[in-house]
Amino acid sequence: MADPSGDLPTQLSLGVGDRRELKLPGLGTAGYRWGHAVDGDADAVQLEWQRGVSADEARGLPMGASVPERLAITATAPGHVTVRLTQQRPWERVPPRAEHTIQIDIPPP
Repeated sequence: MADPSGDLPTQLSLGVGDRRELKLPGLGTAGYRWGHAVDGDADAVQLEWQRGVSADEARGLPMGASVPERLAITATAPGHVTVRLTQQRPWERVPPRAEHTIQIDIPPP
């Protein structure tokens, strides 16, 4: 099982209201999608996936190329959260192709 990128953090410290966007390598053309599970103070963060790219980003990409997936993490309340990211095909019941774990601390204001 692979770690998707050395560019992804393993720890984040965010203030309430802070937002951080992460770019994960995509393999959508092969059927793989990123997903997440949250442990800890789940109400302390809001996670939003953006799949696909804008027309400007698509220019210059080869036909049929996979594009990155983006995950926006917004801190909504103090707490500690563990976000587990996995990349797999939704219809397969096998271990994920890639996974990554991020510890997020959100201190009280």
